[in-house]
Amino acid sequence: MQLALPFTEAIALAEAKEPRPPMVRDVRCEGSTIHAEIDLREIPDASRGLRLAAAAAGVVAVTVRFADYSAGVVTLVVTAHARALPAHKLVPYLVGPINAALRDRGLPPGLVEVQRGESEPWIVIAVQDAVSAKVDGVTVTDLALRDAVFHVEAGVGAVRVR
Repeated sequence: MQLALPFTEAIALAEAKEPRPPMVRDVRCEGSTIHAEIDLREIPDASRGLRLAAAAAGVVAVTVRFADYSAGVVTLVVTAHARALPAHKLVPYLVGPINAALRDRGLPPGLVEVQRGESEPWIVIAVQDAVSAKVDGVTVTDLALRDAVFHVEAGVGAVRVR
């Protein structure tokens, strides 16, 4: 199976069930890069340290570039800037709220993690694990973002929704 899903339509589908989290002020895509504005002051259940950092940082401009998809895992390269200063060290603080939101949607814990990249952090997402948590018989063989369109290739066998 091959699927081509424009970024704007993917966002519309994601927001059909519930609105985007209040910390995500804006999200758009150009080519293979996603741009977002994240208001760290809106992170729910933030620790005192994170609340202090968030107050100082304000709104963070985040850029996410697709780097690789292999063995069911997508790797994204992330840059972040707050008040024109690099804010890459704040990226790990987003993982907890992201995983909590995924868990609230019935997905297993730990689907998203941050790894140290060469100069920017990498976000690693276990795409196949997320798919397998919802349906048996679907194997994502390729995933890419090109020209603001998600391209997905998957093998489909005996499908059973969980």
